[in-house]
Amino acid sequence: MKKLLALLMTPPRAVLHGMGVGLCVGLVLAAWFSMARVLMLAYYWPSPGSALWAELPVALLMGFRFDMKMGAIATLLLFPLLGWRWRMSAVIIKIWASLFALLAVINFYYYGFYKLPIDSVIFGLADDDTVAVLHTIWQDFPMLQIAVVLLLAVWSANVAALRVGERALQWLQQHWARPWHLLLIPAVLLLVLMVGKGTLKGMALQLDNVTATSKPFLNNVIPNGVTALYNAWDAYRTSTDIGEEDTGLKTFGFDNYQTAARVLGITATSPEGVRLAMMASGHNQRNGKNLVFFQMESWSAEPFKYQSNDMDVLAGLKDKLHNAWLFDNFDSAHHGTHPALEAILYNTPVTPITNGKYRHIKLDWGVPFAMKKAGYDTLFVTSGQSGWRELNRVLLIQSFDEVIDAATLRAKYSGAEGGIWGVWDSYMFRYIEERLAQQPKDRPLFIYAMSTTNHPPYELPSDYKPFAFDVNKWPGDKGSEHLIPNLQTYRYANDELAKFVTAVEASSAAARTVVAATGDHNVRTFGQYATPESQVLRQQVPFVVWGAGKLACPSALHQVGSHLDMFPTLFSLLGVHEGYMMTGRDLAECPTLRNTDEAIAVTFIGQARTNHAIWSMGSANTLACQPVGSVCEWQSKQDAKARARVALLDWNIRYHIQHATGRK
Repeated sequence: MKKLLALLMTPPRAVLHGMGVGLCVGLVLAAWFSMARVLMLAYYWPSPGSALWAELPVALLMGFRFDMKMGAIATLLLFPLLGWRWRMSAVIIKIWASLFALLAVINFYYYGFYKLPIDSVIFGLADDDTVAVLHTIWQDFPMLQIAVVLLLAVWSANVAALRVGERALQWLQQHWARPWHLLLIPAVLLLVLMVGKGTLKGMALQLDNVTATSKPFLNNVIPNGVTALYNAWDAYRTSTDIGEEDTGLKTFGFDNYQTAARVLGITATSPEGVRLAMMASGHNQRNGKNLVFFQMESWSAEPFKYQSNDMDVLAGLKDKLHNAWLFDNFDSAHHGTHPALEAILYNTPVTPITNGKYRHIKLDWGVPFAMKKAGYDTLFVTSGQSGWRELNRVLLIQSFDEVIDAATLRAKYSGAEGGIWGVWDSYMFRYIEERLAQQPKDRPLFIYAMSTTNHPPYELPSDYKPFAFDVNKWPGDKGSEHLIPNLQTYRYANDELAKFVTAVEASSAAARTVVAATGDHNVRTFGQYATPESQVLRQQVPFVVWGAGKLACPSALHQVGSHLDMFPTLFSLLGVHEGYMMTGRDLAECPTLRNTDEAIAVTFIGQARTNHAIWSMGSANTLACQPVGSVCEWQSKQDAKARARVALLDWNIRYHIQHATGRK
């Protein structure tokens, strides 16, 4: 009976011992990774590098947290094999330590060549001419030096891991051998999971957390080789395969790009001719005004309709709309933050396209490129972490001079606080206000800013006094338990935007600054929009412009529009008439019979709207009159124009990337 009991106890005891061994080996390899990081820092430390010392501890601590995370994940994968006989455990530990060492060395030399940790470009080894890539590596890298460093790395990692692993297994087999010790399995498993998560509060460590400091050099050494390779693979895996250039054309019902072009009145027949015809072709009459553009997180248009003393959703913003252009019949191009960002900046229905395997390709018709060409300094500012979607790398490729994020703001403002997404939006607005004041008068500034506070889990600064909303007075859908917290952060974002506008209007830069704001997408908690009457609200966001003067025709504010119409409007205000793609129309133009007919809110999710109807492109049976109960008819020409606009933008991005990658 004792032998049978001992036999039955062997597998769970091996599980317990395997977890313990894995934790110990994971810890020592995390320490080894951290030592490798210190050597990497010392080897590549820039001169002068005195500005890096203050944030070095932050980078080292965050790096160690990632090292521990990778060690814990390896433990979860390998612990069933680590608690048996030492000979078997030693083989597994050797493989584990050798792989970690190999990736550390690859990451070290990869940074030396690209000045970045391992990224999705590494998969060019499979996508490109593999023999040619290997030949380039052989010629450009010090192979003998790499071989010596690799041998030393593998040897040192193995020595450390094997010694600790063997002693840990011996200790566990001697001291954790009684039956009651098996009760420790859930506790040890929980410990492994928590270490693998990397945080006690909030979301697990991820790519966003790599930008922990305001210094790109320090951020680049935070990910160890395993973390960097995983992030690279994730970006590569999730990035969109560009496919054939006519994929979108066929989806929207066109045989080729010439057919779609003719619908929009473009007579050119060559790819270059059609692409040229899609670009603005006027002559610049630049007035030198700054442009500050805010992409406000989850800034739905619906609460604007319910503003009252009892439902004060706008806060200070309600007093800043009398001298603004508020386009109140306006749709977002997409229903996600990053897709909206790419749609606005790069006019692409294909998303994600700027991170992953195509992130090194410059989209030279995009908004930041046009701004640079027009003589603007270009700046991207967010209260979030720019490691998200590789913005810290991608945006610099796409003609932004600087990227300022939560880490930069924490470094600049002592005591800057925030939630899980970054710092509170107030610090972002404060930074932009100060940056405008510093900008030389003869050098206009373009700032694209992205807020984050109005995002789940809907947290507020401790010193912000929330409004006492009564859910029963909310005229919309009351179904979400997060409605009130969401309204609080929505109101906070409005308040901070209003303070910023007030500060700009009182500054010396007021006369030469245009401020614009829109939402990236609708709020998730405001309802399902399941009724016919509410369908029109599903994609609606505000579009507000300050500093543009009085609008000649106030009725233009009520014409339908979408994200595709924003920069054709804003560029016109700046006197910039070339170098960008004409994705839509100038919303400030007085409505006439002709441009009323052209007034279509086009999105990249297949929805189109006019002032009288909403439908899914190419589908007459989806037509719904607006408002519900009114009479409208299917307008095939309007539908064709909406489809052609999206189809040509889709074709443009695919055509450009195919040629940039040599696939054509």
